[in-house]
Amino acid sequence: MGQCATGVCVVSASTPDGGIAGITVNSFVSVSLDPLLVAWSLGNTSSQFEMWATVPEFAISILANDQADLARRYAARGSRELEQRDFARTQKGLPVIAGSLGYLECRQWSLYPAGDHTMVFGEVVAMRQADEGRPLAFYAGAFGEIAE
Repeated sequence: MGQCATGVCVVSASTPDGGIAGITVNSFVSVSLDPLLVAWSLGNTSSQFEMWATVPEFAISILANDQADLARRYAARGSRELEQRDFARTQKGLPVIAGSLGYLECRQWSLYPAGDHTMVFGEVVAMRQADEGRPLAFYAGAFGEIAE
C-alpha cells in the first residue's frame, strides 16, 4: 500500500477538559458532494480510539510541504506532546493547524467498521483554503513534495 502517494492531514478536536487532541492521517478521502462528506481511517487499537469515536465534531487540516516535522509529531504512537503553538482556533472554536493549506470543520456523520480500522465519516460544515502553498505528500514510508 506504500506505493500509493497520499496527502497528509492532522485531524484535531477539542477534548472534554478543554484541551486539544490531534492525530496525523494519510487516509483522508472525499466521499460525497451532496451532502459534503469526508472520511478518514482510525486504528481500532489506537489509545485515542474512544475519544475519536465519540467526539461530536472535528477539524481536518491539510498540511503544507514544510510541515513534515509537525506530521511526525502527531503521528507518534503512545503519549504525544501537543504544542499549543501548532494550533489556531476557527470561528467555531475548533483547533486547526496554523499555517496549513486549509481546513475542514466537520460534524461526525457516522462510523463504519473496516477490518482493523474504523472509517470516521464527517459532514463538512465549513472550510478555509490558503492563498498559496504546496501539499505535503507521503509515499513509500517517507514524506515528500508533489512536483509542479
